Amino acid sequence: MTAEHTTGLSPAAEARFEEYLTQMRRALLGVPDVSAAEIEADIREHVENELHGAARPVEPFVLEAVLRRLGPPTQWLPPGRVPVAAQVSAGFSTLGQYIRARFRAARDAVWRGPEDWRLAYLSFGVFAVGILSVPFFPLFLVISYVLSRAGLAAAADKGVTLDAGRKWLLYPPVVLVSLALVLAVIAAPIGIIGVTVEGIEGSDRRERWDMAGRPTVPSSWGRPTTVPMADREVRAKYPEVQTHLDRVLAALPGPVAAREVVAVGFYSTGVLLAWWALVGCLAGACPRLARGLVFPLGQSFVTRRANWVGTACLALLAVWGAAAYRIAEAAGLV
Repeated sequence: MTAEHTTGLSPAAEARFEEYLTQMRRALLGVPDVSAAEIEADIREHVENELHGAARPVEPFVLEAVLRRLGPPTQWLPPGRVPVAAQVSAGFSTLGQYIRARFRAARDAVWRGPEDWRLAYLSFGVFAVGILSVPFFPLFLVISYVLSRAGLAAAADKGVTLDAGRKWLLYPPVVLVSLALVLAVIAAPIGIIGVTVEGIEGSDRRERWDMAGRPTVPSSWGRPTTVPMADREVRAKYPEVQTHLDRVLAALPGPVAAREVVAVGFYSTGVLLAWWALVGCLAGACPRLARGLVFPLGQSFVTRRANWVGTACLALLAVWGAAAYRIAEAAGLV
């Protein structure tokens, strides 16, 4: 049943009554122990009884007097409860106050605060500016890294244990640079292998071309000039030419078609063993330097493990060197 059928309200009074009921429902949102539907039924019954002898249609000022005697729409909340809308508004006010307070604290720390906090805010500020200015990010990253390491050193000198707040300010540039260093250490031997393999292949092509008498072919551009013959054509036309690399490949075991792959794999193994032997021995000999370069990722670094890796790689490298000498001897290079 609608309010008009039960109380004979005028359109304006009915709109005011629905507004009152809406405010009541909104106040009871999130209060499971109170039924808004039951409260609404009680309110309708009370208003109908109050307006039983009033002239129809009931005008807004008559209804307003009844609602004023009934009380505010929030009176049905349990004691101590605050309406959800008020909670949300207070929450936004509290959040705004918190942001302003943190900004003032950061400003005071930068200008007048202790050195460890000042460096923390400066480091994070430079890092944030670097993220926003992408082309200059490497420069800002280096500056923020230096500031972060200075902040960490200042805290260590004072015997201050870093809380979560300062870690969030100091660690981003340090962790990013540490990750870059770790990836560089991992990728360096791969780059060395790629560059040297390409260099060996280029040297082999030049040697084959020289040994074949530097053959040329007419230029494909239609000009009366010649260009060096392509490597595959030199191989096909001068099969008797044997370069140093050809002799090395002939000394390797396995099918002829797979010997180039075997050679690359064998060479890569030697480079990796030499690289990790060097890294392991250096890290074992200078553990503080190793931990500092990859801080805070290297806090679990154990010197004994680095020495073990370096020693194992050196032993395997000796075996690899003996095998390489046998191959070079078979190829007539020694």
